[in-house]
Amino acid sequence: MEPLKIQIDGREMAGDRGMTILQIAEKAGIEIPTLCHHKDFNPSGSCRICVVELEGSSRLVASCHTPIAEGMVVHTRSAKVLSARKATIELLLAAHTGPCVLDAGAAECQLHHIASELEVGPPRFSVQRPRFYAIEDASPYVHRDLSKCILCSRCISACNELAGKHVFSTGYRGFNSKVVADNDVSLYKHFCKDCYLCVEYCPTSALTKAREPGDKQRGKKMASVAPRRTTQDPRCGNLLPMLKKAQNRSRYIAPKFMASAADSLNLSLSEVYGVSTFYSFLSTKPLGKNVIRLCKSLPCYLKGSEMILKSIEDSIGIQPGDVSSDGNFSLELTNCIGACDRAPAMLVNNAVHGDLTPRKISKILKQY
Repeated sequence: MEPLKIQIDGREMAGDRGMTILQIAEKAGIEIPTLCHHKDFNPSGSCRICVVELEGSSRLVASCHTPIAEGMVVHTRSAKVLSARKATIELLLAAHTGPCVLDAGAAECQLHHIASELEVGPPRFSVQRPRFYAIEDASPYVHRDLSKCILCSRCISACNELAGKHVFSTGYRGFNSKVVADNDVSLYKHFCKDCYLCVEYCPTSALTKAREPGDKQRGKKMASVAPRRTTQDPRCGNLLPMLKKAQNRSRYIAPKFMASAADSLNLSLSEVYGVSTFYSFLSTKPLGKNVIRLCKSLPCYLKGSEMILKSIEDSIGIQPGDVSSDGNFSLELTNCIGACDRAPAMLVNNAVHGDLTPRKISKILKQY
């Protein structure tokens, strides 16, 4: 089969069909920075640090998973590319402006290294609070400082694809996203001992070897690896309907049910917990008899959803995330509910209430 001819930064080169832009660039000695990507894992393209510009394309593409094509013209350091990379690094740094900046291990941190290479200054973006978590030292082998975690998912890939243990998963959503073990507990798995693969592949110092007597030298990669699960796996497809049924029956996803679902589908508890905390219509804590979900999307915000929220809080005496003392109401904020033409809008259980005003709130809630 004839090799594919492409051009990268003005240089003509050829590569085999199926190669990615990143692979052929590395082969030619052209450096493209990466964070989430590692040659030992299947590419995910989640961090967007490795984006490049393709002539004829209106958007930047992730070089780690974009295959080369005949005649492709690639720019790895155009003004558009560098601007996008800097903005991404700034966003990552914006949530790590506390102890992470003064960390003694910053010299080995790949995030800091890339920021230095790109000459990224203080982040232009502000956050209400930095990402801060207490250091987890329950394990005598691996300590976790999630305040330094950048959600690159390398530890998840190392544990799943190399060790075959499936200890970690991503839980929650948005700014609250974090890497969880089981149902978001400290890492204490009896079989999570001395392989240290998660530590080896972590690009920051979020994962470190424990300095305790239980600490051992890095073990060998597992010879037998469990097959990698994907979103097309039937087991994953069966999980969401099971969680929805449990939610309707018990009004929340109980820890005991999550453990049972994990066993029945041969999934890890952390994977089940990740799904349970990602979808806003699922809850891992008991909800009230009637669940109010106020839309917080832009159309509703522009039409006065903050005023509606204040009216709801005054009417039933609770804030988002709370349950009323009589157990009759829960109040949640959610993303778009598909009623933008009736903004501001909310759901009470499955009923849509739109064109809300403070005067309407009391009347609506009295129905429940």
